[in-house]
Amino acid sequence: MNKILLICLTLSISTLTINAESITFAEQQKTKNIDKAQRIFRNKLQRKCGYTAGHFAQQHTKEEWETLHEEGKFQEEFARMCPKGIKVAKDEWMEPLYLFAIRYAEDSDVRPRC
Repeated sequence: MNKILLICLTLSISTLTINAESITFAEQQKTKNIDKAQRIFRNKLQRKCGYTAGHFAQQHTKEEWETLHEEGKFQEEFARMCPKGIKVAKDEWMEPLYLFAIRYAEDSDVRPRC
């Protein structure tokens, strides 16, 4: 009986460890994408848009950014906010820019480094 209990406990701990590692990996990927978006904005879009990435993100709340993304209108909103920037923006930049916007939204406690 003790051996069965020990095996179950070991399996539970292993499962929790694996889940914690995958969450950590997902958070690391998200952070990398946010950092990537900040570099993209600073190097490729800031001069075209006329403002910083932080200013861009603070134009909406987290909820508003999420709604735009869910409705498939994030790129449309970006084009409205930065008509010159959308001409050079790549589709692959939209997801990192969205994550950046969520992270540094108007109602966020965090401010970007730029």
